[in-house]
Amino acid sequence: MKNLLYLTFIILLLTACSEEFLDRQPLDAPSTATFYSNEAEIKLGLTGVYNAAFWARAGNVPDLKRIEGSTDLVISRKTDPEAQIAMGDNGPFIPGNAWSENSWGQGYRVVARANDMLEGMQRGKDATPAAAYAKMRAEALTLRAWAYFNLMVWYGDPVFYTKPLLPEEYETQVRTPVATVAKELYKDLDEAYAALDVAPADKGRINKAFAYGLKARLAMLIKDYPTASAACKTIIDANQHGLNPSFPNLFTLAGQNANAGKEIIWAMVYPSDNANISSWISVGYTPRQTLGAQSNNFPTQALVDKFECTDGLRIDESPLYDPANPALNRDKRLRWTLHMPGDTIETRMSVNASLPYQNPNQRFIYTIHRDSIYRWNWNTSRFDIIRGNPDFVTSSNSVWQFGSTGAVGGVGYVWRKYTDPAQYQWELKTGYIVMRYAEILLMYAEAQIEQGLADATVLKAINDVRQRAGQPATTQTSIPKLRQLVRRERAVEFAIEGLRLFDIRRWGIVLDVLNTQIVGAAKKPSDVPDKPSFGAPGSVQDLNDIPDYTTSIAKRISSRNELRLNTAKHLLWPLPLGELDKNKGLKQNEGW
Repeated sequence: MKNLLYLTFIILLLTACSEEFLDRQPLDAPSTATFYSNEAEIKLGLTGVYNAAFWARAGNVPDLKRIEGSTDLVISRKTDPEAQIAMGDNGPFIPGNAWSENSWGQGYRVVARANDMLEGMQRGKDATPAAAYAKMRAEALTLRAWAYFNLMVWYGDPVFYTKPLLPEEYETQVRTPVATVAKELYKDLDEAYAALDVAPADKGRINKAFAYGLKARLAMLIKDYPTASAACKTIIDANQHGLNPSFPNLFTLAGQNANAGKEIIWAMVYPSDNANISSWISVGYTPRQTLGAQSNNFPTQALVDKFECTDGLRIDESPLYDPANPALNRDKRLRWTLHMPGDTIETRMSVNASLPYQNPNQRFIYTIHRDSIYRWNWNTSRFDIIRGNPDFVTSSNSVWQFGSTGAVGGVGYVWRKYTDPAQYQWELKTGYIVMRYAEILLMYAEAQIEQGLADATVLKAINDVRQRAGQPATTQTSIPKLRQLVRRERAVEFAIEGLRLFDIRRWGIVLDVLNTQIVGAAKKPSDVPDKPSFGAPGSVQDLNDIPDYTTSIAKRISSRNELRLNTAKHLLWPLPLGELDKNKGLKQNEGW
């Protein structure tokens, strides 16, 4: 059977991006009085819901990745001053901004299509096998809950409705408290868990673990820790998922296809038989020193400094930390997540290997402090390369134009996650992970810790994640110290995976981490910056590993576009102005 997502992507390419979703039913969604009369039509409707849930626009780059640019761990090369002052990545920080408009629309497209399907499929119930009917209903319920979860993270209290609306009802909707919506969605996800498969036959479809993992996320959002820990424990006890022994393999196509340990619970996948449907995520991650790359967002120093040393201590506490060689003696996830100056990067930016002087593979030393790039000689005959004589040659390198710094870049670091030299980077087929088992373990641990529990199951959950990276197991029993450790683990484990905004908002630290000048690597290797401070023991700064670069900022690369000045209104995004104009009952978020 063809992958469900193949048809989804065809619909994706044909669907307009500018629909407004609270003033009418989508015209391209099934909505006639006779549709959904049999299993085939219900399947088609479900494909439309999946299509709506694939949140990716330009270059099919997932929106959840782009939204990471509104956090402390990522810097965009966007230069919109209003966006940058607020939080970054041309983000949703002024009413009418494309991000706030489109993200609202994306979420409610899923809601509208799911509601239409769930209502209409009752017509085909008698013509559909009971198990298939229950499973398709479960998928739609879960996708709708996923849309509402994201809407609540971004905007707070949502407009919550679970049936298709009549035209006159669109202008009478009001917002419902987040806690009320989350508890309603628990019921949907309980029903879904019972009907979903453990391991769906079709790649890209959701499973049992995603339903309860989503229930746990909703519970964490409203600080309902008993529900969160129970949902995670159900997944853990089912013993259907584990950790991939290789962290880097999670972010390559071959690794995802193997899915060792079944760690990937749900990912947005790309069809293998259509080159036009692919991700450009790696193109945006690779520095412009590479021929054909378009680097557009980058790791910050704040992320780099969250990775512990190999003794399990933070860099300000560890005797192993060397400010002159900051990559030495560090958590392996640092180099698995990003490249630092001096690293060798391999990538494939061309598909034509047939010409004598056109080698598709590129290898170069990532350099930001020199005028020359040390690069694999792409003009060497490919036959010489096959014989093992690749050569390195030097070529011009302008730090401010082709590196990852300065006016068009970041602060000295580039991503390794989701880069895959085995694939042509403009036709990348690596799926974007929405949820994996490591998150279940860390949510379980956090939920237990927030209830004052620090038993062996908590330590095991944390240590399973840490030890994959070679980090020493913790024996800590202090609740504040365990809270700190879990927060640090989430930052370094899930960087650029779309979870950071969820975390800093529910932890209440948005204003603590997003009011600063973004800084990075040393301007001059010979002028070594001081290590940052992390505040007084037990402070918010210490608990959340928030670095202070006051004493070293003059020695570090800084982005002229990234002075982040957030205020209380930035705790939530603004509702689209068009929705407020159409529905006078809606209230804008405070401060907007």
